[in-house]
Amino acid sequence: MTFSSYPAYTEDISVAGSLLRDKISGLYESIVKRERRWSDWDLASSWRILIKVDKVQLVDRLGVEPNVVGTLHVTTSHIIFRSEEGSKELWIANGLIGSVERGSLSAAGCPLIIRCKHFQVVNLLIARDKICQDLYETLLRCSKTVNVCELVAFENRDVAEDARGWARLDWAVEFTRQGVDSEWAENDLNESYRSCDTYPERLWLPVTANKTTLMGSCRFRSRGRLPVLTYFHKSNGAAICRCAQPLTGFSARCVEDEKLMELIGRANKNCDTLFLVDTRPMVNAMVNKVQGKGFEDERNYSNTRFHFFDIENIHVMRSSQQKLIEACYKCRSMSEYLRTLESSGWLKHLRAIVECSTFLAESISRGISCVVHCSDGWDRTSQTVSLAQLLLDPFFRTIHGFQVLVEKDWLGFGHKFDDRCAHIGALNDEAAKEFNDRYLIDIHEHVYSCQFGTFIGNCEKDRKDLHIEKRTKSLWTYLDHRQDDYLNPFYEPTTFGVLSGIETRAAAFKVWHALYNRFDDGLLPRETATDMVMTAMEHVGVLESHIAALRIRIAELKCQLGKGGACCGNSMADSGHSSGTGQSDERLATDQRPSSRESGIYDQSMSYSCDGSHSGTPHIARPSRVEPNLRQQSIEEFIATVAGSASHMRYGAFGGLYRNKTGTVEIQEER
Repeated sequence: MTFSSYPAYTEDISVAGSLLRDKISGLYESIVKRERRWSDWDLASSWRILIKVDKVQLVDRLGVEPNVVGTLHVTTSHIIFRSEEGSKELWIANGLIGSVERGSLSAAGCPLIIRCKHFQVVNLLIARDKICQDLYETLLRCSKTVNVCELVAFENRDVAEDARGWARLDWAVEFTRQGVDSEWAENDLNESYRSCDTYPERLWLPVTANKTTLMGSCRFRSRGRLPVLTYFHKSNGAAICRCAQPLTGFSARCVEDEKLMELIGRANKNCDTLFLVDTRPMVNAMVNKVQGKGFEDERNYSNTRFHFFDIENIHVMRSSQQKLIEACYKCRSMSEYLRTLESSGWLKHLRAIVECSTFLAESISRGISCVVHCSDGWDRTSQTVSLAQLLLDPFFRTIHGFQVLVEKDWLGFGHKFDDRCAHIGALNDEAAKEFNDRYLIDIHEHVYSCQFGTFIGNCEKDRKDLHIEKRTKSLWTYLDHRQDDYLNPFYEPTTFGVLSGIETRAAAFKVWHALYNRFDDGLLPRETATDMVMTAMEHVGVLESHIAALRIRIAELKCQLGKGGACCGNSMADSGHSSGTGQSDERLATDQRPSSRESGIYDQSMSYSCDGSHSGTPHIARPSRVEPNLRQQSIEEFIATVAGSASHMRYGAFGGLYRNKTGTVEIQEER
């Protein structure tokens, strides 16, 4: 441990402490405002208490921590547990309740297990059997909403809500951004949802397709979901279209559908070959022929090549995920965990989705258009085309772009969010996306929480019929207000374009413990590498701001230490600013202070400055005289030391500023 001592001015040194104190205070205030605390919870005016149980024991699932005794409230919106001493408080939205299990009465009490859709498991012990039964029945009622308008989202509307959260996707703007050429055009086929109630009202189709062709294809596809454009690759004109399975049965065909496929292929001027991708296993597609559905006959579709991918249906996926959760929560030994994980088949399913998405992305990169479908075109189709677009388009890997992607390919094209929820896979390269894992995890949680209207309803028409935009809050607005929490410090926006060479070997797939085990204390690190880097960047920003303040002080002291106006002018010139004008300080502050983007902390709305008028620079109290022991060289050395500390910053072990008893500053370079 080494120390260097320099005489320094008190006001200068206090700036660093003030900045750190202000930053910590701001973070505290923002956290307090985000969380609905017990002290400001108005039961009478907000939510009705359904049942209250005292002396409830919250049991640690792993058996490491002792039981916590407290009071459990079940309201019309949340389950709330609060310990007797107030040290622990647990809130769970009713929409997150997946299942409730009641055990037999024992000497310790009656066990009650609440399994949540965001993978939290709450183990409770209730003293009396009758109270446990009442609580069990109340929780079951809360977990099953009969009327969608009774969801808490409809009681959570703020009249001052920013409407921009509901205007995240404009179809025309998005396809213009993609660079859609003259071969495609908006069509009024689905105006007022007359052709397909699970499709968006605005559809983009080949400009040469007439109404007869489109209506014939619509009747030939399951639920009227004909092939429509979802992504256009402007560099080569290739496109991704999506649809549902055809109603072929064993021998049926549709000339109009065949014509539409031909027109989709011809819309690509560089390659008229069309890949038709069926995401289902071929066996499943063959079984559907018995029900009058199935897949296209290759002999009837010209210039088309067929590809099948073994992605199982939603029912198999749910069963697989349930086994995965059992492996994460119930298996005690390593052999049992690995055995259960393998039997779940979860990683195999993820690999199948990634392989299909990679195939789509590579085909589009080669200039070959693709038409993708599964059975109804809203589960496996949404998964694969969304992931393919994440690989192809850097815009969708930004925070705003990802929201547009969700609005377009999940909400717009009718993923049944009221009935199920798909899970978003992470990209291999951390530097390729603007958002971190916490962003995806929070979206996953609020898909189920029913606190926002964004994911209520199975399709665009449902949300319009419910007047969601006028009656509920938007999740996107909520996330926008917390965007700093979701930024990825490793993001390199100019480095990654189309992501190719995605690893699909079996060893590349692993369980996402940050999602499935995020409520297990001690299993995951207290802070991720992303959190550590973000914190270090904030500390560096504080030091950069302090350096800017000290540079301003140097110029002032040079002026005061100089002899006469000429010397003062020379001193000011040495610091890169002219003298003799009333704007020298302003120019200095403007030139020397770091921008808000460089510092990573301060935005242009903050009012720190030398004279209270400039933004981005901390306020400094100007002294009436210069201390006799203050030397110009010492200050410059001091700045160099602080700058060195900023450039060698490490989280939890960075250089600090301390004042000793003699009034000098000690720079602690390593702790």
